[in-house]
Amino acid sequence: MALRSKHMESNQLKVLIVDDTVVYRRILSDVIEAFEDTVLVGSAPHGRLALTKLEVEPVDLVLLDVEMPEMSGLETLRHIRRLYPQTGVVMISGANSASASYTMEALAQGALDFVRKPDGVDAEANRNELKDLLRPLLRHMRTRKNLRIQPDTGAKAPGTAPAPARPVPPPAPSAAPARARQVNRPTRFDVVGIGVSTGGPNALAEVIPLLPADLKVPVLLVQHMPPLFTASLADHLAQRSKVPVHEAREGETVLSGHVYIAPGGKHMVIRRAGEAGQLIIGLNENPPENSCRPSVDVLFRSLAAQYEGNLLAVIMTGMGSDGCEGVRAMKRKGCHCLTQTEDTCVVYGMPMAVDEAGLSDEKVPLSRLAARITHLVQTGAGA
Repeated sequence: MALRSKHMESNQLKVLIVDDTVVYRRILSDVIEAFEDTVLVGSAPHGRLALTKLEVEPVDLVLLDVEMPEMSGLETLRHIRRLYPQTGVVMISGANSASASYTMEALAQGALDFVRKPDGVDAEANRNELKDLLRPLLRHMRTRKNLRIQPDTGAKAPGTAPAPARPVPPPAPSAAPARARQVNRPTRFDVVGIGVSTGGPNALAEVIPLLPADLKVPVLLVQHMPPLFTASLADHLAQRSKVPVHEAREGETVLSGHVYIAPGGKHMVIRRAGEAGQLIIGLNENPPENSCRPSVDVLFRSLAAQYEGNLLAVIMTGMGSDGCEGVRAMKRKGCHCLTQTEDTCVVYGMPMAVDEAGLSDEKVPLSRLAARITHLVQTGAGA
């Protein structure tokens, strides 16, 4: 029985909560304790005490407040990544522009993801919202832990960047084509559509800044994020990129060589306006699809309808399957689809859905995505 208990304990996901607000420490504690196979090992009101607790008992996951006295969330994160590289960190962010900016910096420094503090007046509703946000992240962390404790997995401790969901052999030297069916294989491209979720900010930081300044097509991008955070993401990418990057605005003209990020909380579509049929951005608050707003499927269906082919779709790291049906719609018009390889994803969910549906034309490592997008845009899919 003792051996069984020890095994059961080793499979439990150990969590530490760090937040300077008593109310949120209590709310987060209630949420974590409601999950099976998850144990709350403690809480701390600031980073210094959190690091002291980690010395005594390392954990699998830290829920870390972004803004705290004595030691900020960013400083605490840097110490955790250096001292406990196998410990995952999810940032707990306030709903303001300053917190959003700090959160983007935390993601760039190795945080796995973030959740926004609910701002409703109903405490039970707030708990349920946090539970829904944390459930897939806890599932991902359990997968990471189980793989780490299995013998002969070849898994390595992550460095300063988040670990992939599942360790697999290194990718082949060239992108691996899949046998996807489509009506017309494009020989040129008029637009690039990108869908991404968990792990997206770090992944996008390895792609968007490497696109050339003379990119001859527009890039329309859905990253699953709440309001304010998409604007902060756009600002962070714009500071590092040769192409203009900004959060999309209602009614603006779609221009080549620009990157448009769908605002959090709104679907982004493309529509035509005026007698010339100029392409412009449309934003709406229609119901979520795949539990997402913005939704990749919504954008991709719009691209298929307005561009009538010559489409390049890119599906990157993320949980769930948003984007799969959108790619299918684009394929019917003429689309070439790239999916990020499993070994370079933080979470191999969205790309897996497209891969398993037979809709991917190439599986491309993250480090080669920008170069592959650029090459295809410049030369066409036949090259």
